[in-house]
Amino acid sequence: MSLAKRSAWRSSMVELTAEDVFAIHPKIRWAGLTTEKGEVIFAKMRPGVKTFTPEEDDRFLLQFGALIMNGVTQRSGPWLGNWEYMAIGYEKTIQLIVKLKEKYLALTVENSVPCDEILRITKSAQALKT
Repeated sequence: MSLAKRSAWRSSMVELTAEDVFAIHPKIRWAGLTTEKGEVIFAKMRPGVKTFTPEEDDRFLLQFGALIMNGVTQRSGPWLGNWEYMAIGYEKTIQLIVKLKEKYLALTVENSVPCDEILRITKSAQALKT
């Protein structure tokens, strides 16, 4: 493929953004995307929302948290199938990690979001194209 065709092909690809994730639900506080190798694509707090964690912690979650959890869940894979998402409830927020093909999407939502909405947020996140 020529350089011009490759450049046109890349520019026609739609990259997932934090704004795409925020559009899913108004209670999404933070969003981050990483590759399976731990390369951070983006990590962003919703504008106007106060963070609970330092930026280094957010990046650590993206670089290693999803990879570690992927390794843990693979052990049960032969019996239960591939993992799709995980939810972790904290006192201040709920953290979701969603597997998207060869990437991991991490996001946090307000802890006041009901469980049925968490599931809808997760399903909407799985439908995003990366």
